[in-house]
Amino acid sequence: MKSDTHPTYRQVVFRDQSAGYAFLTRSTATSDETIEWDDGQTYPVIDVEISSESHPFYTGKARVVDSEGQIAKFRRRYESPTPDRLLHAAPDSEPTPEDLVLASGRDVTEANLEWARRRIAEEGGRAALERELP
Repeated sequence: MKSDTHPTYRQVVFRDQSAGYAFLTRSTATSDETIEWDDGQTYPVIDVEISSESHPFYTGKARVVDSEGQIAKFRRRYESPTPDRLLHAAPDSEPTPEDLVLASGRDVTEANLEWARRRIAEEGGRAALERELP
């Protein structure tokens, strides 16, 4: 290695203040504060906010996320809508052009409403919803 290009790699104590835990390891981290270790030597000490002794994952106190609820929420928001959920009219009545546009996953614009009106006229009402939508 070239001299004066790499930081000094030495033994350092990392201390977790919240758990009252400290461990000796090697690092390039520096500190003006020192601590006397169990072996009688004095080492620089680095205070950390969290370590394996206080981290929720390693201590087993991790919060469990309701993943099924999150997945259901995602599907409700982004899943393509089905005709049954979007019909404005009663199930036995004729669908509106808005029903057909929403069921196809398109935006409700005048052009899409015109497409839906033509399709309802050509296929006869509910048949426009029965067939697979593009």
